[in-house]
Amino acid sequence: MDEVTTNNETVNKKVDKKAIVEKNAKTKKKKPLALRIVLLPFKLLLGLIVLVLLWGTFCFFNKTSSIQALPDGFAIYLRTDSVWETVNPLLDVDASLVLLSSPELQKLRDPFLKLKKSPLRNNFFVKKALSRRLDTAIYQLSENETPDVIAVIDSGILSSFTRLLPYVIPNFSSDKFKIKTFKNEFGKYFGIDNAGYFLFNKNLIIFTTNEQHISRIMSYSNQKSYNDYELKIFNGKMEEPLRLAVNSTNLLENFSSMLKNSYINSIVNTLSEEQYSILDLGISENDLLLNISVPFSIPEESKDNPILKLLSKDSKIPVLLPKLSDTVQYYTLINSGSLREIKDAAMLCLPADKKIAEKWHTADNTCKFVFDTPLDELLFSWTGNEFIAFGIEGKSEPVFGIKISDEKKRKEIFNTIFSSFILQSNDSLLIDGIRLPCIELPPYLSTLVTAFGINIPKPYYLITDGFIFFSQSPENLVSFNASIKRDYRISKNENWKTVSEHQSHESSLSLYYNLERSVPFFVQGNSTLSKIIRLYNLGRFDLDVKADTLSLTLHSINAKNGSVINIPGFPREIASDSSHNLIASNYKKNNTVFWKEGNETIKSLNLSTFTEIETTISDLEYLTAASAETTKINDGELWALTKQGVCYLLNKNLEPVNGFPVMLGISTFCTPAIYKSSLLIAAKDSTLCFVSPKAEVSTVKTLAEENIRFTPTVHGDYIAFYEKGFFGGVHILKNLSEITEEPFEIDGIAYESPCIFTKNSKVYSAFVTQAGLLYVFDLQTKKILPNFPLELDDIFYVNVKAADGYIFALSSGGNLYKISLDGDFTLVKIPHFTAQSGRITVYDYDRNRSEEIFVSGEGNQLYGFTSSLDLLYKFPVSGYGNPVFMDINGDNKEDCAVITFDNKLNALNVLK
Repeated sequence: MDEVTTNNETVNKKVDKKAIVEKNAKTKKKKPLALRIVLLPFKLLLGLIVLVLLWGTFCFFNKTSSIQALPDGFAIYLRTDSVWETVNPLLDVDASLVLLSSPELQKLRDPFLKLKKSPLRNNFFVKKALSRRLDTAIYQLSENETPDVIAVIDSGILSSFTRLLPYVIPNFSSDKFKIKTFKNEFGKYFGIDNAGYFLFNKNLIIFTTNEQHISRIMSYSNQKSYNDYELKIFNGKMEEPLRLAVNSTNLLENFSSMLKNSYINSIVNTLSEEQYSILDLGISENDLLLNISVPFSIPEESKDNPILKLLSKDSKIPVLLPKLSDTVQYYTLINSGSLREIKDAAMLCLPADKKIAEKWHTADNTCKFVFDTPLDELLFSWTGNEFIAFGIEGKSEPVFGIKISDEKKRKEIFNTIFSSFILQSNDSLLIDGIRLPCIELPPYLSTLVTAFGINIPKPYYLITDGFIFFSQSPENLVSFNASIKRDYRISKNENWKTVSEHQSHESSLSLYYNLERSVPFFVQGNSTLSKIIRLYNLGRFDLDVKADTLSLTLHSINAKNGSVINIPGFPREIASDSSHNLIASNYKKNNTVFWKEGNETIKSLNLSTFTEIETTISDLEYLTAASAETTKINDGELWALTKQGVCYLLNKNLEPVNGFPVMLGISTFCTPAIYKSSLLIAAKDSTLCFVSPKAEVSTVKTLAEENIRFTPTVHGDYIAFYEKGFFGGVHILKNLSEITEEPFEIDGIAYESPCIFTKNSKVYSAFVTQAGLLYVFDLQTKKILPNFPLELDDIFYVNVKAADGYIFALSSGGNLYKISLDGDFTLVKIPHFTAQSGRITVYDYDRNRSEEIFVSGEGNQLYGFTSSLDLLYKFPVSGYGNPVFMDINGDNKEDCAVITFDNKLNALNVLK
C-alpha cells in the first residue's frame, strides 16, 4: 500500500509540475505583449535619440571648409569667426553711429537703432544661431551697381538643422518675395526675386548676388586655387574679431586719402599686387585697435627715391623711448633715417604752397655768407637718426629733441655759429643748478623751421645723454632733465601702458597722443575714419618696417572717464533766426523735435534717422506739442496757432490732419497749453478756448478782468493762471470751474503762471512775486499755508516749479532755492549766471522716480540738479532754453537735446 501511495504521489507531483509549467508558459506568453505596449514609446524615443546622435555625428564629421565655396579673384575679403561677437558689441559703440551719420549710410541709422533696442539681443537662441563663422568676398564694388558678393556661413553644430532647410525653404514663398528652385549639373539652389541666391552644402550656407558664380561655388573645390600665404589669411588664428584682406594698392590709397600730403601716398606704386594687405579691427566703447599689414616691393630703378630709401630700412628700437618720463603726455618720435634723408623725403611730400625748396635755398645762401658754412653741414654733420617732439604734463610748450651722432662736430658747429654777430647764445639763465643757453634764430632760419611745423623762434637748449633738446620754456628742459635722473619712466605710465600693449617696440614712426594736447595727422580732416578715431582721445600709432612689410598699428582708448560726449551726428546747424524753444513730440516711437524758424517756417527733425521736414504757415505765432492721447486719435503731433487765430493740428509730416485748420477768430498773448487731449488757448478777452483733436471748439469764461498774458499751468483737472493787474491775482479752475469766487490775492506783481503739484494726495499751488514773496495755497481748503507768504531776499523773473514735493525758485542773480511746505529753504548759487529770461524744466531723466531740475539763463549753459540741489554728473552742458529728453542713440537711456547760442541743435550722452 505504501508503495502504491508513493507512486500516486509521484504521479501527482509530476502532474502538478506539468500544470505549473503550462501555467508559467501561458503567463510568459502574456507578459511580453503587455511590456511591449508599455515600453513601445520608450523604445521609439530611444531609437529617435540614437538616430539624432548618429545624424549629429555624421554632420559633425561630414563637413567642408568655407574656402571651398569662395572662388578666387575677389577684391575684398572679410572674415569673422563669430558674427555675434563681432556685430553685437558694435551696436553699443558710438563709432557705429558716426558711420551711420554719413550721407551714404544715413538711411540705415533708424533700423540700426531699432536693432540696438531689440530684446532679441538678449535671446539665448539668437546668440547661439549667430555665433557662427562668416566669410564674405566682394568681387566688384561700384557706386551705381549692386555689389558682387558671396557670403558663406559655417553653421557648425547647427548643421544638423541647416541641412534640412533645402526641403523647407520652398514652402516660405509668398507674395512679398518669391522663392524659385533652380538646378544645374552640381545640384539644386534657390533664388529670391531681386535679392540673390542661396545654396546649401553640408555645414555651409552660401549667399551670392551673382548667378554666374554659382557653378564655381557648387564645385566646392576652390581651396586649391589659393596658395599657402592666402590660406593662412583664411584659416590662421585671428587676434581681433574682424579681419579684412584687400588688394594692397586699394587699401593704402583709401587709408592715405585722409593723410593728404603724407609720404605714405608716395609708396602706393611699390605695393605688392600678389599679396593681400591685412586689416584687423577690434572696437568697443572704450577701446579701438587697428592693425594694417601692407607688403611691398621696391623696384630697383626706384631705390634712389628719398621716400623709398626710408622704407627700405628695417625699424629699430628708438634709444630715447625708454628714457622718457612718465610725465610725458604726448610725443612724436621719428626713427627712420638721418636728418638729411628725412629732409629729402619731406621736400617731395610737403605742399608746394609752403615753398620749402625756395626757403631752403635762401637759408643755405645766407649761411654760406654769414658762417662760411653751407646749411647742410650746419645741420647734418652732427645730427643722428632719432628726432622727437613731446609735451610734459602741466606744461604748455613742447620740447624738441635730436640725437647727436658726433659731439665733437656739434661743438665745432655751435662755436662757428655763435661766434658770428648774427646768432648769439645767451647762457645767463641758471635754474636748479643747470645753465640753459638761449638761441635767438634769425628770420631766415625761423621761417624755414616753421615750414616744417616747428615753432621755436627763441629756444633754450639742453645737452644730455647724447641728445640735444630745445624748448621755448626753460622749465620744460629742467623738468625733463630731472625726470631722466629719476626711475619713473613712461613705461610705468598707466595710459601709455594700456595703448602700448599691442605695439612693437621697433618703430620708424611712433606717436603717443592726447587729443587735448596734440592732434595726429590721421585725426585731422573730416573723414568718417577721422571722426571715429576722435571718439577715443588717447592713443598710440606706430609705423614699422620689417621684411618688406609696412605695418601700421593704432591703439586708442576713451580716457574721458564719462565726460559728456556729443552723440554721433550732432551738433547739427540750424538757421540763425530759429527759436530756442525746442519742442519734442509726445509720440515716443518717433524721436522727433520741432522748432520755429523766422515768422512762418516750422522745422522737424527725426533725431534717429535725421529726416528733416519743413512747412510754412503765414503769420505763424505759437507751437505746442500735442498730447500722447491726440497722437493715438488722429496722428496729430504738433499744434500751430497764427496771429489771426487760425489753428492747425499737424502730423509727423507737418501736414494738417482731417478737419484742420480751424478759424478761431481770437488772439492771444501767450503760448497755448495742453488740457487733456485739447489745445488750451488763453484769449486776450480772458476767455479760455479749447480745440479738440476732432476740430471741435468750446470756450470757458473766466472771472479775470485783465488780459491773461502768461501760459496757463495744467495739472490733471486743474488749470491755473495769473491775472496781472492792480486787482489781479491767481485764478485756479477745477473741471473748468473756478474754485473761488475771487482770485487768490497777491501782494505785488509777478511773471508767468503759478505751478500746481500734488503731495501726499493733496493738491497745492505755488507762486512767487518779482520781489520774492512766495505764496503756497492749499487747493482743498482754499487757504494759504501757514508760514506763507515766505519772503525770499531776491528778485524773480521766472516763476516756481515743483519737484518731489518741494518748490524750486530761480532768482535773476542765479540763486536756485529749494523750499519745503513748512517754510524752510536752502539755496545754491550758480556761478556767473543770470536769469532775467531764464527757464526751469522738471523731468525725471534717469527714470529713478525722483525728478531733476534743469535751469538755463542768459548764458549758453544748461545746469542740472537733483531735488537735493546736487549738481548732476556731466552738467552743465552748452545750451539754452528748455531741454528735451529722449533715447536718441538707442541705448535705452535718456539723452539731452538742446539748442545752443551758436545756432546748433545738439544731442548729448548725459547718462552714459
